[in-house]
Amino acid sequence: MTLQFMNMHWSVELRYGFGFDIESCSSRPVWVMQEENIVAMSFDGIVLCLPFLIFTIGNVWEDIEDAGADS
Repeated sequence: MTLQFMNMHWSVELRYGFGFDIESCSSRPVWVMQEENIVAMSFDGIVLCLPFLIFTIGNVWEDIEDAGADS
């Protein structure tokens, strides 16, 4: 579940693990649904892993398109 609050994306996901972890990331790859397409984007923010839950707070942005394409 994802919602936008205070100009940031807040999400909660299930995970198959138990432990505690806090991560600050600047370019974590994530999948984002845009209209009917699923695209890869980068996430910049905080990831909090708790037993069976992952909370993420931050922003996503689209990387440069066709970076590896030959002309």
